[in-house]
Amino acid sequence: MWRQDHAEADLQDVPGDMVTASASGLDPHITLQNAEFQLERVAAKWAADLKRPPEEVRQEIEQILQKNAAAPWEGLAGEKFVNVLEVNLVLHKLYGAPPS
Repeated sequence: MWRQDHAEADLQDVPGDMVTASASGLDPHITLQNAEFQLERVAAKWAADLKRPPEEVRQEIEQILQKNAAAPWEGLAGEKFVNVLEVNLVLHKLYGAPPS
């Protein structure tokens, strides 16, 4: 019904768990695809706060995501997930206080 009422709205493809998962924060895992979807925004904010080139920070965070990504049953099934809490702890250790 929303789409019928807002037919003129521009839509963007987003990872499924971005719109279907609970926002309660009880499960800290998101798909790697979801994390990568948010990577530009997150890296840009860190880069601005650190006064560093955004592409350099983006590459560092991408490496962190890849290192921390895992699929169920040791990669034998399903898509890869990252634990956002663990990634944020790594970022905090690497870069200091989180961006404001």
